[in-house]
Amino acid sequence: MHDTAASRMIDAFHASHVEERQDIEMWLEPNGDCAVALEALWSEGEHHRGHARAAMERLVALADRHGVMLSLVPRPLTPKGQGLKALSADHAAPDGAALEAFYERLGFERSGGEFEGSPVLVRAPR
Repeated sequence: MHDTAASRMIDAFHASHVEERQDIEMWLEPNGDCAVALEALWSEGEHHRGHARAAMERLVALADRHGVMLSLVPRPLTPKGQGLKALSADHAAPDGAALEAFYERLGFERSGGEFEGSPVLVRAPR
């Protein structure tokens, strides 16, 4: 990977070991030199304990520090091979609307685009 703001931000995030301390896993992909897509975020433990929020707050702070735009599609993860319409195996997991509201509280906004019927959210660095 080239040395870009996006790659430095991802490296800094992983170096912080937030996922391990917070029971959260994130998949981050560089999307150009100054943009990162959050491909997946999920909690390995119970929901509604603040782990995802703590990890996202750290990610947002690092994105701001490195001048990186963040993007994501707020939709629940489904078991592999089950498709978008499959019910989540975890019934306590938030639905698409709750996820969108969660990300909006962190400063994400609708970009006007969609991916497979779900809105694309973006957050510019501050």
